[in-house]
Amino acid sequence: MKSFVYTARDRERKLTRGEVEGRSTQEVANYLFRQSLTPISISERRAVVERFATLRRRLAGAPQLVDLIFFCHQMYSICKGGVALHRGIRSLAQTVRHPQLHKVLIDMRRQLDEGRPLSDSMQSQDGVFTRLMVNLVRVGETTGRLDQAFAELKRNLELEHETRRRLKAAIRYPVLVVSAIVLAIAVVMVFVVPAFAGVFASFDAELPWMTRVLIVSSEWTLAWWPLLLTAALLAAVGIRSFLKTDYGAELWGRWSFRIPLLGEILLKVTLARFSRTMAMCLRSGIAIDQAVGAVAAASSNRHFAVRLTGMRERIAQGESLTAAARYAALFTPLAMQMIATGEETGRLDEMLDEAGDFYEREVDYDVAMLGEYTEPLLLAVVSALVLMLALGIFLPMWDLAAVALRR
Repeated sequence: MKSFVYTARDRERKLTRGEVEGRSTQEVANYLFRQSLTPISISERRAVVERFATLRRRLAGAPQLVDLIFFCHQMYSICKGGVALHRGIRSLAQTVRHPQLHKVLIDMRRQLDEGRPLSDSMQSQDGVFTRLMVNLVRVGETTGRLDQAFAELKRNLELEHETRRRLKAAIRYPVLVVSAIVLAIAVVMVFVVPAFAGVFASFDAELPWMTRVLIVSSEWTLAWWPLLLTAALLAAVGIRSFLKTDYGAELWGRWSFRIPLLGEILLKVTLARFSRTMAMCLRSGIAIDQAVGAVAAASSNRHFAVRLTGMRERIAQGESLTAAARYAALFTPLAMQMIATGEETGRLDEMLDEAGDFYEREVDYDVAMLGEYTEPLLLAVVSALVLMLALGIFLPMWDLAAVALRR
């Protein structure tokens, strides 16, 4: 199949441009006529331009969360306004800026023209849309409430975006301080200590043990820095590759909940996502076991996803959500109580929404307290490093100054 760029006019004589795949210009022209478009020009995309566009799409990467929020918002407006899906997606493809999402929308419109459902066209887009999004759209198509499905998805993605913002705010300050400390130590070891080492050697005097440690460390770093850099890069690649395996991802997911100070925040964020997403699925009419499976597929924590998969199997065997959640052994007593109350009263979606609200407030509080906990700790670390460097450098200088005065 070749790629063709066309310019055409619609029924209202408005000019439109686009890209479509076909075997020949005649086949593309016939396709445009079937879409009530009058072709003005059809030309094959040049190979160089195609390669450049492919490279640009790869550099742009997959659509980000904000792109999916925009997509859901626009699709809600299209469905709510009664616009035909293929026309709405065509207009949306002309306004979207993300190259990969633009290509996805063009392909989705082509599949809609061939008679495929919207959910199937979304599912065929190589992981651009999550299983959760596809399932909710499929339920919306079945029930005739596609606009509500996209409204729920938009709300859920906005909450996800806000949650990520909170997490970044929680770790931004510690990461910046630790990075500054590492950079400062590297500068001292590479430039400052060698300069003072030459001065100390010229006096041929006995140096304090702390100074000797600094000098030896600096000399070792300068002598072996290529090996250290190579080892660090290999370690980073190895860890990254290990975390991509199922076992590595699950192991990291389990231990991430045990990180001091940050692990509890990550667990509450995960429970908030679970509560919100489950409530959205239940309101949309998805069965509980299918909803748990969809949430598991959308979870970024592999350990939590494995536990949810176990829950789904138990629910499919006839257990209640409360019993299955107790088996997972990840939910806090508050979450367990709200799930049990929701099942007893038949208001499970409302109780899960309340649990999500509670955990989001807890995350906000914990993020604010994280700064109060980490600032004294980081200050103590910086003070210890400064004291060690100061004593290691200035103590021998004072001794050498006293020797010089006696001479």
